[in-house]
Amino acid sequence: MNEKPVKESAKYENCLDLLSDKPSEQKDTFKDLFEIETDDDNWEKHWRGMPEFEQDDNSPWKTLKVHFKTEQDYLAFCEIIGQSLSNKTKSTWHPKQDITKNALFRWVEE
Repeated sequence: MNEKPVKESAKYENCLDLLSDKPSEQKDTFKDLFEIETDDDNWEKHWRGMPEFEQDDNSPWKTLKVHFKTEQDYLAFCEIIGQSLSNKTKSTWHPKQDITKNALFRWVEE
């Protein structure tokens, strides 16, 4: 089958000139092209006027892995804790947590 070469529809830079002349000193082209220089020691300058933020420790007091021999045992456990769990459930809180989805939170400016 004879395939015709595809012509480029736009010009682009191949950036090969960014590589060192010596193979042993080749640069990381992606890093060199897209590295953003920041002044990490001067973060307070960029944080000026921003609200305070404190992350609460929401980690559980105890995590317990539970095994069930039969599906009936699993269903009995769901009934005891009063929660509807499915076969895809990986974890749960007891008592059941009233969790608000983050997508419902909004910043309101006075």
